Amino acid sequence: MDSFASFFGLKKSNSSNTNTPQQSKQQQQREQHERRGVIVISYGDRYYDVGFGDRLPQATVGELKDRCKRATGVTLATMKLKVSGAYIKDDTATLQSSGIHGGSVVLLYGDRVRTEQVMETASGNPEEVGYMMRISKVMDKIEGAKDKIEEFDIGVVCVMENPQTEKRKETEDLGIYLSELLMQALITLDGVDCPSEFETARQDRRKGVKVCQELMDRVDGSRATLKKY
Repeated sequence: MDSFASFFGLKKSNSSNTNTPQQSKQQQQREQHERRGVIVISYGDRYYDVGFGDRLPQATVGELKDRCKRATGVTLATMKLKVSGAYIKDDTATLQSSGIHGGSVVLLYGDRVRTEQVMETASGNPEEVGYMMRISKVMDKIEGAKDKIEEFDIGVVCVMENPQTEKRKETEDLGIYLSELLMQALITLDGVDCPSEFETARQDRRKGVKVCQELMDRVDGSRATLKKY
């Protein structure tokens, strides 16, 4: 497949006044997309045409996401759209107000799910897997931070034994970093608003919140102890 730039005729020509047949064809394609209200979705190394026709200005970001899901298989729960370098966050906004028009190129990010993953859910709905993926990404990051928490606890003990140790500032900074990391994880999990019928995902979220809160209490307790020395 051609590069992203060449696909849309964005490469510079050696001559400013001469277009190659391929560039002319690409220009015509862009003009046709604009006239027909067609948006180009870029996902991975593939491109998908999503058409709205005359109603494109009134169509919403949520409608575009539904079309993207049908075209690519990416779950709504993990889907993010980016246009002109900015992520689109309001699903109720119109495409026109979001800067999307016929011929626009919208970058799509998100995850597809496998059949075996869907079978592990209570609902059998691919969207539930999407929520579970979001939760898993948060918890993978927290799992990777557990060694740092152990390091922090050891650092606190060292300060208790020798309050003048040169590692005191390093230990204090690590405690601040871990508190912020865990707080951000809790905020992110709070934002994973699983529908009531997605019980498997809701259980994963509850477990994740419990783990993060316990680690937060542990770090806060160690930081409180550190301040006494």
